[in-house]
Amino acid sequence: MNIREVPDIQQCVEIGTISRPHGKDGEVLVSAKNIDYEDFQDLKYVFFRLQERLVPFFIESVTIKSNSLFVKFEDISTMEKAEQYCSTRLYIETDGDAETDESDDDIVGFTVVDSDTKQSVGVVREIIAYSMNVVLDVARPDGTSVLLPFADDLLVELNEEQKTLVLRIPEGLL
Repeated sequence: MNIREVPDIQQCVEIGTISRPHGKDGEVLVSAKNIDYEDFQDLKYVFFRLQERLVPFFIESVTIKSNSLFVKFEDISTMEKAEQYCSTRLYIETDGDAETDESDDDIVGFTVVDSDTKQSVGVVREIIAYSMNVVLDVARPDGTSVLLPFADDLLVELNEEQKTLVLRIPEGLL
């Protein structure tokens, strides 16, 4: 597939980050977000965010093993080369080949409230998918952030009008 023009970053959505090399042939472990692992297999290429610019990298293969996503890119053929791209963010065009989970973006900006104390914990800054677990990155009022698990059994109430998310927060996380 040919890429006619590299899109502006505002026309893209972040779908993950390269975590670490996997093996000696340049395969990498990807922490995916805003996309299901199965949808990742349908992609022909993704954009790496390098020095604040998007650069296309073509996908050679995608493997899902033990709830982990491993990707082999065409131009990355050694462990040393793969190490250079650790922490690199991956993007696709919003109108591109893969559909993203738009419902995740719907709660970014919502205020998280602890169901026990009824106190505000902070504001959802980002939704992160780690393997089969979804985690909320919540910005706290004191400027710190906290990662909170986000699952159906922890969700008490979602109020779209007030933009609040009442969660049963496991003991010891705050």
